[in-house]
Amino acid sequence: MRALTLFLSLWLLVPFSGPAMALDATQKVRRERPEVLDTSTAISTRSGSLSASYRTDFIEPPLNAVHSWHLELLDRENRPIQGAAIDLSADMPEHLHGMTTRPVVSETNDPGIYLIRGMNFHMPGFWEVTLDISGAGTRNLLRFNLIVGENISAPDPSEDSDAE
Repeated sequence: MRALTLFLSLWLLVPFSGPAMALDATQKVRRERPEVLDTSTAISTRSGSLSASYRTDFIEPPLNAVHSWHLELLDRENRPIQGAAIDLSADMPEHLHGMTTRPVVSETNDPGIYLIRGMNFHMPGFWEVTLDISGAGTRNLLRFNLIVGENISAPDPSEDSDAE
């Protein structure tokens, strides 16, 4: 009984901050999706010194399908950035986890174009893809926001062509 009383006392003393402040084992902070979310496929640093854009073979990021991105990096004068080291991570801030794959970034023969293989958004929802880009003595962080798989709807059974 004493152990239960001690546990309950300690539990009540620890402030409860709700799900928005939950931490996981790697100290990530759970965050809710912003009401206004920029899901542009082209972004730039605040200073404008670096811009990045991506394209895929899909109109929207596919749900649970391994695919590739073509990433273009340009400097302030819209010149291609070559030889950049790019570390990519993708996370679901509402769920405190990332992708089940580890994408590989490689430079292509086209100046400023990088191929990212192994992208896989395995759950529907809000994703953040963060690029840590370094080269030529600089380092920049850029983040793409994506909404994946939420525009997919189940087929309407009343539209079944075999129905009488």
